[in-house]
Amino acid sequence: MTSQSVPIELLNFLRLPRFRYANNFDQLRARVTLLFSALLATAALITFVAILSLGYRAASASGVLTSLLVIFFVQLIVISLVHAGQLRAATLTSSAFLLVLAVTVLFLSGVGASSLLLLVIPLLYNSLVWSWSAVLWLTGLEIVLVALVGSLQSSQALPVVEFVRVAPEDVSAQTLIVQSILGGIGALCAMYAYELRRSLQTANRLLAQLRASAEIAQLTITAGGPAELMPRIADYIRDRFGFYHVQIFLADADRRYANLVASTGEAGELMLRRGYRVAFASQGAVGRALQSGEPIVVDTREESNERRGNELLPDARSEIALPLVADDQVLGALDIQSVRSNAFPREQIESLSILAAQVSAAVFNAQQIQNYRTMLSDTHRTLLETEVNLAEARRLNQRLTGQAWEDYLKSRSVQTIGYTLNESRLQRDIRWTPALEQAAMYRRPVLMTTAANHQLVAVPIELRGRSIGAIEIELSSAVRQTETLEILQALAQRLALSIDNARLFEQAQELAQRELEVNAISANLQAISDIDGLARAALQELSRALGAVQASIRIGSTESDALSVAPSGKSA
Repeated sequence: MTSQSVPIELLNFLRLPRFRYANNFDQLRARVTLLFSALLATAALITFVAILSLGYRAASASGVLTSLLVIFFVQLIVISLVHAGQLRAATLTSSAFLLVLAVTVLFLSGVGASSLLLLVIPLLYNSLVWSWSAVLWLTGLEIVLVALVGSLQSSQALPVVEFVRVAPEDVSAQTLIVQSILGGIGALCAMYAYELRRSLQTANRLLAQLRASAEIAQLTITAGGPAELMPRIADYIRDRFGFYHVQIFLADADRRYANLVASTGEAGELMLRRGYRVAFASQGAVGRALQSGEPIVVDTREESNERRGNELLPDARSEIALPLVADDQVLGALDIQSVRSNAFPREQIESLSILAAQVSAAVFNAQQIQNYRTMLSDTHRTLLETEVNLAEARRLNQRLTGQAWEDYLKSRSVQTIGYTLNESRLQRDIRWTPALEQAAMYRRPVLMTTAANHQLVAVPIELRGRSIGAIEIELSSAVRQTETLEILQALAQRLALSIDNARLFEQAQELAQRELEVNAISANLQAISDIDGLARAALQELSRALGAVQASIRIGSTESDALSVAPSGKSA
């Protein structure tokens, strides 16, 4: 520790308590007690040194020196108690010592300005560390002591020092003046103590609100959803502020009822199991808060509540219902009950309204998050369904493509359509080489090396995920396979589309030709008016159009003699 830091450490020791008091008022009391004790100890020490330096050796001087040492060591004890966390003992010791010191001076010097000055010091100190009632009690005690000393002094029964002696006829008037001044100062100190305590309580409430808001925001982040968040908020408010019962209601979709979603204690669990809810039009505290959007405070003993939960909360004496409002809409209500009557004064209502606003924000955010999660889940489910449908459509498309090509090849009475280009000669070839078979079967490129050290590259011809053939090319070793493979694959893709378009065009032409033939046959049949002629003409037209070897037609019932028509070309 450096020489410069020693005074700073000493100053901090005399003004800042080492013990960290949780309450702001206790922290203030500790600092005031340290300040008073440090000032008294310093004054006693300086006076002690001054008397010694002046060389007083009289018997009275030794008594003063002893008193100064007592004052110094008592203040050290008070300072030690404050640093040790024993604030009550320190303040009681300091208050009692200041009062004893003032009374001692009063009895020694009589009623006068000097005694009045010392009597004011305990009042000032107590106004900072105790309540206003304690200040008034102390003021009354001091006034009584002044009256006692004045009475003894006027009767000359109390010896006083010579330089402050007052004539007996003037003692009564001086006593009355001192009492009046002391009473006025005491009243001012009591008012100051009251306002100080009220200001500190307000500050503590605001600090509690900030802490509660931060913790509720933290609960919103860590909770999984409204179902998990609401009970945690209700339990937190009850435990944090010491209320009897806390419950949260949320409005339903059509805003006719507010359903109970969180309730503390065994009574709350029972009401939740019963599905307890409150109508928006009800006249209870919660219903009125839902309708008006304003806090509603009631005395549960006087309020004629029809709520079903009352018998479960026999100790409730007062209740406040705070609306949960977000985005200009009432989301629900926060209902708080206390075992004390008139437990919700105006300051408490303001404090709880701020807390309700934080709960509203938490509820609104939780609902939004839940809605987003629901939307995300629905979107994910829709995506999965789309993927399944797409896969099914892809399989169906592949199956239909394969069936279409099988039908097309059957219509041409072939299984394979193929050509081979060899030494600039193009010829039909339906043989499948190993490379072509592998490329078509496994739907992937195939690279092989021939006996002549040439490179074989085969790629599948794919259409809508279905292999409909393959293309193969033989290259010299000087050609780069990578570039050739890319070109060949690109060509195979375009070739597949072109081949399929050609197939569709051929089938379209065949359908058109068939439609023409059907129309021509229909036109020929319309010119015939008798049934026999129609039957013969129909067989002849069908035999010609389809190249049938034999055709038959029957018109009639199978249970009676039917009109028979002989095969075409023989009889009818």
